Amino acid sequence: MKYKIILKKEEEIIFDGKPIDLPIKKDVLKQKSFEMFGDEEPCIIHQVYIIEFFCDALVSRFKDNLDQEIKLSDSIEEIKFIDIKNIDQTTLIIRRK
Repeated sequence: MKYKIILKKEEEIIFDGKPIDLPIKKDVLKQKSFEMFGDEEPCIIHQVYIIEFFCDALVSRFKDNLDQEIKLSDSIEEIKFIDIKNIDQTTLIIRRK
């Protein structure tokens, strides 16, 4: 992916990196693996595919807002996979690399 994700909480940067490097909730990963592949214990290939699927959905949702600060809320489905405490209280910035 050619994007960079920045997550901030109260002006403190809590994540700055590639979308694929976002921390992932294991239970959400397993649930999606079962939905997509019928596999409750996904192999590394399925894990990477699912993580890329989640990241693509996140970037697609907000790519019209590149370089803008977006206040996140718990109603945004595309952030539910991210394993950061109180993710719904953060600010998201997506940049092209």
